[in-house]
Amino acid sequence: MGDMSDLTLDTFKQNIGLGTRPNRFDVSMAIPQAASGSQTVMTTEVAALTLPASVITPIFVPFRGRTLKVPGDRQYGSWSFTVIDPQPDVGEALWKELHDWSGRINDHITNVTNWSPDAGDGEKTTVDWVIHHHDLNGEKPPIKVMNLRNCWPTTIGEFALNHSAMDQLATFSVTVEYEYFDFKG
Repeated sequence: MGDMSDLTLDTFKQNIGLGTRPNRFDVSMAIPQAASGSQTVMTTEVAALTLPASVITPIFVPFRGRTLKVPGDRQYGSWSFTVIDPQPDVGEALWKELHDWSGRINDHITNVTNWSPDAGDGEKTTVDWVIHHHDLNGEKPPIKVMNLRNCWPTTIGEFALNHSAMDQLATFSVTVEYEYFDFKG
């Protein structure tokens, strides 16, 4: 049997230190701009998010009444988060920027893209986003940095307006797709 002295509160406290906090993060979002090929990078007030998951799905191979499980391909799911809508004179208008970007990918009226892949002008439909998880004091460098590669918005959620809403800020949700992520930390 193991040493029971390792099961003390002091040992547990030494093992985790002060821990990390889930409310110390920011997201740097590049938004591609039409025609110019440039990007607007904004760090916005994301109210809630989870770091995206990746899954290696198993391949099941039947063999003599048993199942052999072989590692399969990695899959990345959609990534969703909630944004606090800032006052127009204070923050970036992410809701509008995302709708403009989505409209350039597939126009609301014409149902075609406004990007020309053959134009050679540097226009991109996808960009990289970065999630930073900060330590207890928000010190640099972040303790985790996750790069979402080749993002684009798939859903810009509804924006609820309600006369009876009191003591709350306006928020909206966003879902993006991305090809893969890499990280450090």
